Amino acid sequence: MIKKFKKDSYKISIVGIVGCVLAGAIILTNSVNVKALDINNTTSTTNIMNIPKFLVDTPTKTYDNIGRVEKVAGFEFKLPDFPRSDKAESLQLIKLSDKDNVLLIYLDGDINFTFQVSEKEPLEYLKKIGNIKNGLSNLKVESEEQAMKLGEIDGFSVTVTSISPAETLKSGDVRPEFKEVNKYFAWKNEGLWYSIGYNSTVTSSAQNNTQSHNISQDDLEKIAKSIVYPEEIKNVNYSVEKEASTEIATMMIYEKEDLEKAKSFLGFNPKFPLKINEDISIKESSIGISGDSDIKNNNINYELTSFYSNKSGSITFTEKKNLKYYEDILKNGYINIWDNENEKNKQVKGEKININNNEVWKYLYTEILEDGTSINNGEYIWKENNIYYSVCFFEDTDNSDEIIKEFVNSKTVD
Repeated sequence: MIKKFKKDSYKISIVGIVGCVLAGAIILTNSVNVKALDINNTTSTTNIMNIPKFLVDTPTKTYDNIGRVEKVAGFEFKLPDFPRSDKAESLQLIKLSDKDNVLLIYLDGDINFTFQVSEKEPLEYLKKIGNIKNGLSNLKVESEEQAMKLGEIDGFSVTVTSISPAETLKSGDVRPEFKEVNKYFAWKNEGLWYSIGYNSTVTSSAQNNTQSHNISQDDLEKIAKSIVYPEEIKNVNYSVEKEASTEIATMMIYEKEDLEKAKSFLGFNPKFPLKINEDISIKESSIGISGDSDIKNNNINYELTSFYSNKSGSITFTEKKNLKYYEDILKNGYINIWDNENEKNKQVKGEKININNNEVWKYLYTEILEDGTSINNGEYIWKENNIYYSVCFFEDTDNSDEIIKEFVNSKTVD
């Protein structure tokens, strides 16, 4: 069954997996050619020495342990060892440029706060975080700083104001004005800029509602003075705990190390084409718990979902050992999709095509959105060496028959 992709987050965007993800479109007129990633073969099309540090270089990278962050951050940092904030809820590395990153940590406990560190000045990276965190296209972000002293620590108070004006949507609904003001204490320590979020106020014009969060200057000073190198941490757990879920990624794929771990989760070597052509390349990839898992009884299956975008939209490529509705497809020749207009499932008849001796089921259909507009979607499903594959197109299916050949013909990772 084709499902909508539901995004969740640790605080900023992280991919959730719910089967077939519909997130964009593909329009392509030229022939396409896929090269599979080969970790061990130095004679492959891309020489091993030229493979980038990150296979999938996303703007925001989420990790579950501080050791991985230390390896990829590009600088040696200190962390708060404050007992009243004793566990990390999220570890994120945000890309400022090809050479610069900012580490963003959400710490939880009796006192909750965000902690940031970078080689770049805080006025620059905190404004960048403000833009990413809210993810609104019409967002206006401003920042300012003034001198601030905490005990013997000289630093700055940085104020980041994010405003999203009221907007009338295509459906006629009005999205109310949204304003968020965050204040940070920032200071320099051994060549790096550290900052702690100590005050935040969120205001919505919808209900004239205001929410605020504040840390006292006494606690703020204690947090700032507690920073030590990771190996010296005694009071805080910097390993992120995750709940089993079919809607939140278990692990993101960034490097070869992640891909090797993914193989152990999946129980097979996946296909992993990094690039189709100049317009279509991988943007995100993650391992997640598949929808046919029985989490309560610890019967867990995993799937790998990769996201590709081009000038017009997106494609998703999902690989797994089990696909419950595949046998129904063979038997009935149709799949069920959700009909927004009538608020129920509808049957879409499939067409069987042959690609490189693989029997591929093709489904093209029109989706009516909630605002009354329509888009063309599609899904291609096949079974190869007892592994199930699904490629989904969103918004446009032009040239999809040619594009799907490249996914089917791509090789598995050695």
